[in-house]
Amino acid sequence: MTKRKNMTEEEIDKIVISEADDMNKWDKPVTVKPTSIRFSPAIIEKAKYLAKLHRARGYQTWLKQIVEERIKQEEKLLSDFKRELEVVSK
Repeated sequence: MTKRKNMTEEEIDKIVISEADDMNKWDKPVTVKPTSIRFSPAIIEKAKYLAKLHRARGYQTWLKQIVEERIKQEEKLLSDFKRELEVVSK
């Protein structure tokens, strides 16, 4: 039986960063079916109000836009963090 060395977070980060762009290291993309998200009536009312302020076609359209913008923002933050981590680890 072989013993596995417990890796530090820094060692794991280096491996992940070095293999991030190698598509052979990744599994096949996962397809996610759209699903509905349930909000409380109070949140829906607030979303309707804010959608009107932003002149959106409807609150669902506005919410979709907000979620998509947030995901892009989170992806950029993660990308920036990885880039900074690469610089620090060199």
